[in-house]
Amino acid sequence: MRLSPRLGLGVGRARFGSDDESMWTAALSTFISAALAAGTPGWVAPLESGLSTLLRAFERPADRFAPGHRGIDLAAVPGTHVRAIGSGRVSFVGDVAGTPTVSIEHEDPFLVSSYQPVTGSVQVGERVIGGGVIGQLESSTNGIVGHCATPCLHLGLRRQAWQALDATTDPYLDPRAWILREPVLKPLVP
Repeated sequence: MRLSPRLGLGVGRARFGSDDESMWTAALSTFISAALAAGTPGWVAPLESGLSTLLRAFERPADRFAPGHRGIDLAAVPGTHVRAIGSGRVSFVGDVAGTPTVSIEHEDPFLVSSYQPVTGSVQVGERVIGGGVIGQLESSTNGIVGHCATPCLHLGLRRQAWQALDATTDPYLDPRAWILREPVLKPLVP
């Protein structure tokens, strides 16, 4: 199936009539709307407030060694319960460069989510479900609020390095887009 220049659908050399095109367009629109509303099955926002408190969005780096913001920052009050965005196994609970961190390995597909600064209430190896509390947001790390001007949760999501497309591809993904299942539109190349 291919898109025709008139935005109708075509199969091989056969063309559907304009009434059929509007039927297919409506069906495709309904399918996309339902898929977007559903989000990733079993995946949820890490805070009760959802994703509405976004302070800083994901900024994809040009390559895996370039600067960027490899996650999202959500404003939250210290002590707020932090939830797993999806089911998986706790792979790390501890400090990373002095910042309390919790990481979870998700199985389908195999991704790793990380939460900072979060003091974990879970143990390494423990199975968690999407939406289950994994810890609470810390107010500061060594007297520093963090990389945001106000207390925030940094949520990161990444593929494993071996899943990268090539040696320069950054393995980090936009957690917000993944949770909401927002499509990434690419230009049509003839």
